Amino acid sequence: MSRRAGVASEFLQRWSVAFSPQGDSLVIQPQPGAAGQIRFPLACSELQMDRVVRKTWYGDPPAEFRGLVPDFILPFCTRESTAGQPLFTVEGPQQFSCTEDILASIVLTLSCFEEIGSPARDTHERFPASASMAFRHNYLDRPIVDEYGLALQQILRIVMPGWQPAPRSLRVKITHDVDRIGIPFSLKSAIGHLVRRHAPLLCLRDFLSLGTGVEPAFLKQVRDVCQLPMERNVHSTVYWMASMPGAFDSGYDLADARIARVMRWARDQGIEMGVHPGYDTFLAPALLQEQVQRCRKALQSNGIGGRQHYLRWCPETWLHWEQCGLLYDSSVGFVQRAGFRAGTCVPYLPWLWEENRPADLLEIPLVVMDGTLLSPDCMALEPGQVQGVVESLRQHCAAVGGVFTLLWHNTSLGPPFGGHYPRILDALTGNADYDWRADLKQLRELAAWAKRCETKIPASAVLAPGPLPMA
Repeated sequence: MSRRAGVASEFLQRWSVAFSPQGDSLVIQPQPGAAGQIRFPLACSELQMDRVVRKTWYGDPPAEFRGLVPDFILPFCTRESTAGQPLFTVEGPQQFSCTEDILASIVLTLSCFEEIGSPARDTHERFPASASMAFRHNYLDRPIVDEYGLALQQILRIVMPGWQPAPRSLRVKITHDVDRIGIPFSLKSAIGHLVRRHAPLLCLRDFLSLGTGVEPAFLKQVRDVCQLPMERNVHSTVYWMASMPGAFDSGYDLADARIARVMRWARDQGIEMGVHPGYDTFLAPALLQEQVQRCRKALQSNGIGGRQHYLRWCPETWLHWEQCGLLYDSSVGFVQRAGFRAGTCVPYLPWLWEENRPADLLEIPLVVMDGTLLSPDCMALEPGQVQGVVESLRQHCAAVGGVFTLLWHNTSLGPPFGGHYPRILDALTGNADYDWRADLKQLRELAAWAKRCETKIPASAVLAPGPLPMA
């Protein structure tokens, strides 16, 4: 929360953090010895699943946030929670109190707690957007956890007159899941270029690739989908598959010389590459490990991240990825709806409930996927609506200084998706690439600091991994 408020890591580590004598709250003193303090109540045992309330700013909201952040939305509240109250109230000179157990709400939201043990699943065994609290309470399009940082920043300015938060800047991460590349040759795919995409040259390229060194159409489009961002001074990330052929996996061979040639080109261009584990790796850690190792060998790199195929993901996946030694995941987004599945666009170390600890794995939430926007079984937007929806999400990311993560497949350069890609890239031009390595290093340092300053936790503050009471 302090990171989202613009507090520098070095400054945060000088704060005094202690539990109250009664054990019912956490008391923060940003400047130990000074009068200023902020109290956060602990009410974990009273939290209610599906209890969502809206809170107001303390006084008038800053002008730049009135449109995008008119209020604060808190899931997992107590039965006694009252909507319409300020999120923070004053208790004395430079002393404030939060009116909800916001710390528990943050942990539960970021860890996708509602998905643990939920029977709601779609045909691909994924937790569907329609079952989420964010969708049902109409806040999936807002990074609610990041917005809490804006509220805390407002209070910190009062508690510490003269303090200036770090400036916010939007960063971007353009990613490409390489599901299909035309290897092995598929007659259906080749004819599809002609029939569905009205692209006879792509069809011809697929046939020419048979028994030659010519790159099939979709493999060439790996270059094309990366070239468009580079023309705007943005670098892409490409996630390769190492799965065997299956009902949902094309099963291309990473040892193919044509693929190796594209990989060398990408490496020379400074394009990051990672892993896109196959359909059957979901909840299958041994198979996941096997495919990750195969991909590492082809990429000649151990320090990689990636994304699950078909976004087949659940909170347990974080542990499986950590066990593989992967450095980050970018699967936390819904197929059916664009937005903020975990309430954030700021990358973070997720909490592992089974292990009772933070993961040594960075989560880079996915905000927008190409197919989500136009596919009939997803948002099914009209072409004229696409840019407005994406721009709204971009503005929300920019307001909180988050990362706008876009997934655009190499196979989505033709109709109906292709025309939208350059316009989305134009809207992102001028923003820096997200440096996940530097962020992971800083978060690991903060996690180590938190471990060093652990204090006896009162029983009222303990969150059990079991289901919360239903409201």
